[in-house]
Amino acid sequence: MIENNDQTNRFLPIWVWLIVLAQIILVVFFSVGTAMNPAEFIPDVSELNYVTQLYVSRNVAAAVGIIIALLFRSHKALLAILMVRVLTDISDVISVYALNVELIKSSVPMVVVLLIIPALLAIGYLWKRTS
Repeated sequence: MIENNDQTNRFLPIWVWLIVLAQIILVVFFSVGTAMNPAEFIPDVSELNYVTQLYVSRNVAAAVGIIIALLFRSHKALLAILMVRVLTDISDVISVYALNVELIKSSVPMVVVLLIIPALLAIGYLWKRTS
């Protein structure tokens, strides 16, 4: 019975923490890397331009949103920001194929496996938790 109370009193289970931390670390790593050296992360982009800056800003804002949701210990805020992250990642994947961006297609499986699928699992947990 005591173990059950500890489980329900905990903000997030360890597996959700791992997903959320992976989201923050990966997104910030690729955003900062892209800002510092765009050519290393985005083919055919030699310098930071407006579109690349939008990509970086959007991803950093999402990571900051996740951190704020964690600081507030808010399941609803974390659910909302993860939904936004997943929707933007899915729209990126769709755009890559719709615009036939061959140079970036090789990174799509990584985005799906490391960012989209784990976030969907966390969203499922948070959806049940907030309902």
